[in-house]
Amino acid sequence: MRFWTSQRAVAVFWVLGGSSAVAHHSVTGVFDAEDEITISGVISKVEWINPHIHFTLEVTADNGEVEAWEWETAPTAFLQNAGITQDMLMGDGEPVTIHGIRARDKSLARAWVYRITYADGHFYQISNPR
Repeated sequence: MRFWTSQRAVAVFWVLGGSSAVAHHSVTGVFDAEDEITISGVISKVEWINPHIHFTLEVTADNGEVEAWEWETAPTAFLQNAGITQDMLMGDGEPVTIHGIRARDKSLARAWVYRITYADGHFYQISNPR
């Protein structure tokens, strides 16, 4: 009977906890470290969630159309430990310039953040290239 109980415990772990571990990915598994990108726009939304913070950058093209880029960065604890808050990332609606690496799937407007530079010149170096 004890053996049956331990099998159930392992099954419960995989169903409840293991799925989130499998869902997590390495940065270079999703993003192309060889495809660096720098884009300017306005941060319109910040999703302060784990395992990584996501935010939307609204980029205005030369033709006036606005494209929403999804940017991903470090976990919330990493930024909190550095003293960076969700409100600080928003940038008060001012334009920002973001440097990072593009997603491997080029059909997506998606990238990983290295650095965010704000209109007044201050910046957050969130991760390092290579």
